[in-house]
Amino acid sequence: MTTREQDAETRTAFVFRNASVQVTVDMRAYRLAAVQKTAYKLAERCTAVIGAPEGNGLPITFVFRPETVESDALEVVRLFFQELLDQELREQIGDETRAVRALILAQAFSRTNLIRHD
Repeated sequence: MTTREQDAETRTAFVFRNASVQVTVDMRAYRLAAVQKTAYKLAERCTAVIGAPEGNGLPITFVFRPETVESDALEVVRLFFQELLDQELREQIGDETRAVRALILAQAFSRTNLIRHD
């Protein structure tokens, strides 16, 4: 196995230890806002402790209730990355459509009298 293959395997292998799982998110692929929104969405299942960025990586520790079993914890981590992709795409679409949305709002309000004259 090459070093590159080992690095890829290390990044995708999640280890459940002491009711937690540590991962690193590649900030070249995902925005901080998407990570935060995803963490919030899964807050009922675990606590996501987001660390300070280290180069292109953003460390995240998922902390689970003590009674959580490994399979359930790993499923939450899988769901995190699935939801993270969704949130990143929402961020991207928001950026791409911002100008059009602003134009539509401006057009809608240009025909509306916002001040009521009695």
